[in-house]
Parts: sequence; C-alpha cells; structure tokens
Amino acid sequence: MAQKLQLRAEKTRLRILETAIEKFSSGGFTGTVIDDIAGSAGVNKQRIYAYFGSKQKLFDAALLEVFSRVKLLSSAAVRRAAEEPENLTGIVLEEFFRVHQENPALWRLLAWANLQSSTSVEALAGVRHEENSALRKIFEVAVGQGLIKDVKFENWLFMLLAVSCFYFSNSRTMQYTFSAEIIEPAWKNAFTGELKRLFLPGAQ
Repeated sequence: MAQKLQLRAEKTRLRILETAIEKFSSGGFTGTVIDDIAGSAGVNKQRIYAYFGSKQKLFDAALLEVFSRVKLLSSAAVRRAAEEPENLTGIVLEEFFRVHQENPALWRLLAWANLQSSTSVEALAGVRHEENSALRKIFEVAVGQGLIKDVKFENWLFMLLAVSCFYFSNSRTMQYTFSAEIIEPAWKNAFTGELKRLFLPGAQ
C-alpha cells in the first residue's frame, strides 16, 4: 500500500513538474501563476506547495530538470567528433542547432532564468561537467594535431553555444531585421561552414 502511495505521489510530482516546464517556458516566472499550473496539472495548489515549497523553487526545479534532461551532444555526435576531429566545430554547432530546435523549453527557460535574478542557477553548476570533459579531450586532440586554432576551450565552446542559442531565441525577428534567408537550412549550413573556417589554424 505504501509503495503504491509513493508511486502515485511521484507521478503527481512529475505531472506538476512537466506542466511547470510548459507554463514557465512560455510565460516566464512573472507571467505564470500557480493556479494556472495547478489547473493544467489537475491538482490543487496546496499540493504544489507541499512538493516544491514555493513558486520560485518550482521554477528552479523546472529549469534544473530541463537542463539535466537535455544532452547538448548525443553519444553518436561525440563518437563522430572523436573520429573526425577535423570537423569538430561543424559537428558540435550542428548538434547545438538540433538540440535547440528540438527542445525550445531549454533556451526559453534559460532566457527567463537570466532575466529573473532570484533564480537559483547555482544548481546547474555540475550538470554539464561530464559532457564538457569529454568534449574538451576531443578539442585538445584537434588542437594538438593542428586541426583547430589554438584558443581556449571555454572561448571556443562559448562562441558555439552563444551563436546557437541566440539564433533560436531571435530568429523570428532576425528574418525581418537581417535576412529572410536566416531561417532556411541552407543558410545554417553555410554559416556553419564559415564558423568552422574561422577556427582553422591561420584564419584571421
């Protein structure tokens, strides 16, 4: 009996969390109310406070859940990068584009978290450690073989993350203020090639 109650409680908690991810990613912290989440999750709001304590803690839990759940690099991409270090920049950028396209809640929640100064982003600190460590090793091999410009790993990774995140958070406006071609796959492919060349040894 106790096990069934525990399982039911966990399912309810997960349903609340999934609903919170959906609501917070579209409306942000200030634009989302607990009553809305409770109604969509099919629970009373007291249950939400019992599980998460406060609206702020629920937002933090939603952010951590999405950040932990989404892998920026698939295992297949890591293997391909290790086999083709000369194509590392292109492979990683293509993966980042794919991940942001398939997981809009990721970049939306991160954007809202950066706007919401009270969000406890410290919980995200170690989530990417294993992923980044594996990528760093491949990067260092590529640099050692003269396949990529000798720059700091963090600077290289930051540029790829910044480009991909900015693209998906601003593509709707950029197609009017910049170029309509920006939303076409051909543009992304050409841009990926340009960025790859930028990190080639000897590139200015």
